[in-house]
Amino acid sequence: MTTEEPRSGLPIEFLRTIAAEAGPDSPPIRMAVERTRELPEGHARDDLLLSLLLGALSGSAPDWMLKNAVDSDLGKGTQPHPGSSMTLAAAALAHPSCPDALREEALRRCSVTQLGVLGRERCGEPLAQAIVAELKRRGPHRQPMTPELLERPSAALLILREPDLHDAVFSAALDLLPEFPRLNRADESGEEDVLARYDRHRAARKAWETMWEHVVTLHTSRHRQLVEWAQDGHTTSVIRKHLLGTIPWDVEPSLLEEIATDDLGAFAVSDLITRLCRLLRDGVSEEEARDRLADEFEVLEPGVRQRIEDFFDDSIDVRKYGLQAAVSWAESAADGSWRYILTPAEAKTRYGEPHTWRASEELLAALGQRFAATAVNALRLWEPDPDPGRPGPRDLRWIHAMLLHLPYVTEEVKEKARAVIRHVHPRSRSPWEHIGYTAQQDDRRLAELRTAIEGILGDPATASRGSALGEPRQVTVGKLADASDEVLHDYLARHTGDDDLIEKLLLSFASRSYRSKLSFTDVLARHSAPESALLRITADLRRRLGGGPNLREAWARQVLALSDCAPELILALPAWTALTVGGARYGTAHKIVTSVVLNALGNDDEAWSRFATSPASYAGPTAWLRLGDILDAASKGTAWPKPPNAK
Repeated sequence: MTTEEPRSGLPIEFLRTIAAEAGPDSPPIRMAVERTRELPEGHARDDLLLSLLLGALSGSAPDWMLKNAVDSDLGKGTQPHPGSSMTLAAAALAHPSCPDALREEALRRCSVTQLGVLGRERCGEPLAQAIVAELKRRGPHRQPMTPELLERPSAALLILREPDLHDAVFSAALDLLPEFPRLNRADESGEEDVLARYDRHRAARKAWETMWEHVVTLHTSRHRQLVEWAQDGHTTSVIRKHLLGTIPWDVEPSLLEEIATDDLGAFAVSDLITRLCRLLRDGVSEEEARDRLADEFEVLEPGVRQRIEDFFDDSIDVRKYGLQAAVSWAESAADGSWRYILTPAEAKTRYGEPHTWRASEELLAALGQRFAATAVNALRLWEPDPDPGRPGPRDLRWIHAMLLHLPYVTEEVKEKARAVIRHVHPRSRSPWEHIGYTAQQDDRRLAELRTAIEGILGDPATASRGSALGEPRQVTVGKLADASDEVLHDYLARHTGDDDLIEKLLLSFASRSYRSKLSFTDVLARHSAPESALLRITADLRRRLGGGPNLREAWARQVLALSDCAPELILALPAWTALTVGGARYGTAHKIVTSVVLNALGNDDEAWSRFATSPASYAGPTAWLRLGDILDAASKGTAWPKPPNAK
């Protein structure tokens, strides 16, 4: 129950719901409007105002109500709490009766964070355009990215921290984002340290990548729009990098496949660089190398061709890196941008739960096979590094991923893979060398990868498990609520036709309302007489379920969610619970409930007045009073019923 609400009168939850169902001049609406004047400032008044603005008064509302709605939300502070929607201010500022002057004045009072909250996708065109104008008024915009902008974000950056923005607001903020940082020239005095300048530029680039990581992670429905919007190479590259490697589970399947295909295509350049550098290393002249690779040079884009020219000159000693370019590409991809696609089980939330992928298992398997085919080409070019550093998991992860995804491992691949693991193994450390936690983890993971690769080249193994519950007559509702979906599926299959068990399991949904693989309707359909069973349980809910308000509310939500919920079943629900839960928004009644009440009471002012003074309550024995009994007494003017027995 809302704490600000006076105990007398109809529940606020019911009045909020009626505000969307009844006409503006009906008795309950007059009650609701009068209640807004009586209630003190707080959640109860705000919720009732919102229901009126979105319901009975959605076409026309008085100025005092719009101003009160705006002042209430903006008066809560410039930083909305996490998850805040500012729905009251948004409803008022988007209302057709809202004057332009009120809208403009209110937006100027808003913080940038509040502008973002108000600019969500359903805010309406007039409010969205007003927010865009206010955003553009605030500056500066389009400044070069710096690490400081992550700590003190620009207006556009703050706006884009809000999800589900209106198209106009999102596009405007996108165009005003900080630009890619450029490497500044040394100052005129020549006193600036060159290394410090490069360090500052690297930090700015890292901040730039972090900025785009935040954007693509939050705005998952706009990935295609972001890819098409990006015009310069830097922006295109960083967006695609994050979509492929940072959050691939949230990327629409066709776009993920498109980006992955383009990324695999980039391997051809690394392959060409490796073969060119090895030709030059082995004594082939520059002219002959150009002649041998002429057909491949011909199709290169100008920027890529210029990049390859550096390997002919080698004035900056890059050829030694080019010798390993193909293998380096495979190592980098398997350890970075392709890691989650190749091993989806490693993609977990911060709480350790696996991510749900938009891409199908079939698509991920197909992409894995395509990567493996590319990695085979890199494996053919593998050769021992004459000057290796200390090996780590990166050196073997690509081999492991390739073997996992190849549909068939040839003898050639097996032999080459064995050569790699003979060369890449943990190195001994000197007694005086400090071994930190990261180094220990790398050594452990490298050893695990070696073992896994050897196992794949041999014969893998599998395992299975099972579990059970007790006898149906002895199993309790609580024990059924604690059981996993898999256990319940097995249990129901072994006890088909046991209606008592089904009824216990239905009641268990009051304690555990969500199951991923077993729904309330699935269980109900297993009963031999589902409609009569549900009505019997609900009418006898105090004895069958008991407990506090949360259990009554959970049961009511399950019942009200049924597609064919009969009026008799509604009337059997506890009255206060039925009037306060189950609606489309939290804290509202279900439309079916309001329909039953309206049909029972009509426009009878006396009946409504009696209904408003009923003994139905949030808790205690009167919380179990049935809605049908209360409505019957209110409409007939008879004595209020007694609560049903608990035993």
